[in-house]
Amino acid sequence: MATRKETDLWLLERLVPGAGVNNLSVTFDVDGVIEPASLSRALTLVVRRQEVLRTVFRASETELAKSVLAPEAVALPVSAVPVGAGDVQAAVEEFVGAPFALDGSLLLRGAVFTSDGGGCTVSVALHHLVFDAMSTVSFLGELLHALQDPDGYDTTPVPAAVEPEPSEESLEFWRDQLHGYRAGDGGGLWFGNPPSDTPELTGESTWYTLSRPAHEVVRRLCRELRAPEAVILLSAYCLLLSRHGAGRDLVVGSPVSVRPAGHESAIGYHVNVLPLRVRIDPAKPFKRLVNRVRSVFLEGIGHSGVPAELVLDEVRDADTGAGWRNSLCTHLFNYVPGGTSGDFAVGGFPARMRDVENGFSKFDLEFFFMPGAAPEPGDEEELRIRAVFRTQVFSPAEVGLLLARYDALLVRLGDELASPVGELSVWSDADRAAVAGGHRHGLPTAVPLSPAVAQLSSYAPGQWSAVRALVAAPDGGELPVRVRGELCLAEADGTVRRTGELARWLPDGRLELLGRLDRQVTVQGVAFGLDEIDAVLLAHAEVADAASVSVAGRVVSFVAPTGGGPAEGLAERLLKQIRVSLPAAAEPDRVIVVDALPSVGGRPDLEGLRLRAEALTGRERAAASGIDTDELTDQLIALWREFLKREDLKAGSGFFSHGGHSLLGVQLLQRIKRTTDVKVRIRLADLFAHPTPRALAGFIAEKSE
Repeated sequence: MATRKETDLWLLERLVPGAGVNNLSVTFDVDGVIEPASLSRALTLVVRRQEVLRTVFRASETELAKSVLAPEAVALPVSAVPVGAGDVQAAVEEFVGAPFALDGSLLLRGAVFTSDGGGCTVSVALHHLVFDAMSTVSFLGELLHALQDPDGYDTTPVPAAVEPEPSEESLEFWRDQLHGYRAGDGGGLWFGNPPSDTPELTGESTWYTLSRPAHEVVRRLCRELRAPEAVILLSAYCLLLSRHGAGRDLVVGSPVSVRPAGHESAIGYHVNVLPLRVRIDPAKPFKRLVNRVRSVFLEGIGHSGVPAELVLDEVRDADTGAGWRNSLCTHLFNYVPGGTSGDFAVGGFPARMRDVENGFSKFDLEFFFMPGAAPEPGDEEELRIRAVFRTQVFSPAEVGLLLARYDALLVRLGDELASPVGELSVWSDADRAAVAGGHRHGLPTAVPLSPAVAQLSSYAPGQWSAVRALVAAPDGGELPVRVRGELCLAEADGTVRRTGELARWLPDGRLELLGRLDRQVTVQGVAFGLDEIDAVLLAHAEVADAASVSVAGRVVSFVAPTGGGPAEGLAERLLKQIRVSLPAAAEPDRVIVVDALPSVGGRPDLEGLRLRAEALTGRERAAASGIDTDELTDQLIALWREFLKREDLKAGSGFFSHGGHSLLGVQLLQRIKRTTDVKVRIRLADLFAHPTPRALAGFIAEKSE
């Protein structure tokens, strides 16, 4: 049977079926032509030699099994793929990103891409089940040997390296390290989009070269603080994340090789992600943070044989439930010295590695630090950062802001090393310029005066120039561009007025108001304010009053028409207006036209409207589907109790927050399919998005309509 680590890779693919989320590659350009037949022979020889590359997997509905093919059963055909000179990268990325079938077939394939421009590109795509990034150097060496001297290549089978079972001592270490940890708000930042219940792993990457002043500070700190470069860089990364909303108690993942002693060059999937828990004391200087990170990092390496999945339950939060993502770490730090970036020869032709992405990212953000050679002889070595990110969470521009702030933070440490880290600014020059530009012509042009801000302010127009706008974190610290916080107004005498408005600075110096802090919702990973929807509805000439509420992750809007306007077809007209004014996720699930909105104290009774929307949508779904959701909920509660071996579970009990895991979830879904009258297909991703009996019953009813 497959190991827990291998099973988790398979379950990740079940969340995003048909995607090559676990695919890696070894790809290089050659200043000459490599014949497909030569590559086919070489790949076949390498796979016959390496048992791990002959390991195949078969997936059933509930389990993953593995076996090893005999060497003589292996043959890898390779074909030439002609492409235009400018289309090589796209063609290779499409080749690498195509999913593998877990049906007993080999989990690697090769291709030679040729163009009229001369030369070729060789690419070998491999599944993570049999390969990791640290296998690249060994695999490339084997492949080059087999290409250059196939008759002299030693095909004596090399057994797959076997990792020892994690010790109880190491398991206890990680339980102790992570006990009591809770990822605030699902581990999301105040930057980019909040976490989503919808699995979406589409990813991109960008490169950044650390500035020379920042690199010099890193070298200096290594000497003064007597810490490895990786520890200095990781400490600054944790501080950067903390100041963007990750909190003072955070976990950052760090991949490490766990190859057994004597098998340091083994090919295969031999990486664990260390969930490094770092507590940041804002009153202490950076030196204290470095000492803490060094201790955590070195102790973690000493207990690296434990896959993070085995201790994931230590951070389950029964109050907030568990998302589909690994809640231990959504941000990664990866320090990769050396590598295969240099030039080499293939069949007598010069060759060099080509960077290829598979188009996915399993984590919200990963900083790969890659020390490299100087760009020109005589220059100093560079320190490059490859930032990989999920596009559902960050845009390329937002990641660019993070990289610039990381650089600025390192430079600032050179002058303010003794300052408490809570006082260190993470602002870049671009952040300062944007905010200064926003105040250049006085506050009225910088702050769009919402009714709440206008009511708060008692300033006459001529007095606005003495007022400064700021976006504040919960601790009162000022936030840079595109980081969400509360809009505050600071007077010359130091008085700061809170507005209750969520806002963020934009790169062009404008302030974007995101609605009232108490009216923020997230749908499909997109955060917006219900007030934004109400504003669009109220702008329509036929609407006298409007109020929107959130029910089970959906938005329902109530509107009262103007006295003289017809109500027929109004809901459809309003939805059309919303579609052209707001993101798709902000479109209400329903627009309900009523004679008048109920009110409390002169304001819409939002709680009453929410209860009304909940009852109405529940009845409609049940009627449309023909499913008795109460009866189905009771059936699901019984299954929850059976699978989780707990009798205290109720309709609102989360499957994952009460001890369930992905594999158990797959088995649960199969039981639901066999023992209930449910006809709709329920995916593992659906269970993550609807983890309680009540929520899943509602989802099933909706899908059955």
